Parts: sequence; C-alpha cells; structure tokens
Amino acid sequence: MNSSEDSSDPFNPKSSQYGVAYPAPFNLMAIALCQSATRQIRILSPHLDHRVFDNPDLADAFSSLARRDTHSRVHLLISDSRPIVQRGHRLLNLARRLPSSIMIRKLTDHPEMTGETVVLRDFGGVLFMPADEGPGFYEPDSRASAQSFIDKFDRLWQRGVQDPEFRRLGL
Repeated sequence: MNSSEDSSDPFNPKSSQYGVAYPAPFNLMAIALCQSATRQIRILSPHLDHRVFDNPDLADAFSSLARRDTHSRVHLLISDSRPIVQRGHRLLNLARRLPSSIMIRKLTDHPEMTGETVVLRDFGGVLFMPADEGPGFYEPDSRASAQSFIDKFDRLWQRGVQDPEFRRLGL
C-alpha cells in the first residue's frame, strides 16, 4: 500500500475514520469534504460554530461550488442564529451574496434537532459529530452511511424557515 492509499490519511477521498475529534481535525475534514463536492453540500449545525465553519477555505469551497453549476446547492440548517448574526460569519456573508445557491434556514424546537453537527457531500460523503462533541466519524465515500443523514436533513430542511435576521439591512 502506498502512502496515497493510507486509510489513516483524512484527506484521502477513500479514507474512513472513526473517533474524529472536534474542533480539529473535524474542521479540516469538513473543508476536504466540501472541496470535493460536485453538486450539493448539506450542513446541520446548532449555530455554525466559528471554530469549524467560519473559515476562508470553506467559504472558497462553497463559492466555487455555487459558481460552477447553476444547479449546485449549499444548504445550511441551524437552530440558533444569534452567534452568526451578532459576531458575523463568512458563510452568512456568502449566503447573502449568492442567495440562489447558498441558503441558510433555521429550525428550533424540533425533536430531531438534537445538537449534532453533520456535513454531507453530494450523496456519498458524511462527517458527523454528536451533540456532546464526543468522537465523531468521517466517511467520505459511503452512500449507505450518508443516506440516513440525507433523509433526516431533507425532512428537517422542509420544516426550516429563513430567519429575518439573515437579511442584510441597507442604510
């Protein structure tokens, strides 16, 4: 086995890892997963934690995906918008600039919103962190693992709403 096929390398697109720590290397795996997206990124996160998601490389990956194809989508589903509105956030700014491709919705008080953080790429990549920030997992090439997360995300996305706080106020 050569080093490019090493399953311990988190940037190898075929590498599965369990016991992923948060915020690092979770943040680096999120970037790698999003950079390899071809059509869609879905992120479920309580508040788009700045330590993981307010990152120029991640914003560049989203922007590249959105500009690559008119059918590309980035969907971000959160339960608390205060931190990103009050502090500012690269992904909120990007969603304001590219609203037809990058969308943020808010869903509060739903029994399936349990505080976990999930990054989904297209139909086959998943990065998961439980609500207690215990060890998560990374499966960048597993359609079977991703499907249940995609189904849950899509159900929740339909119930989410656009928060008026996300609108840019012009003076």
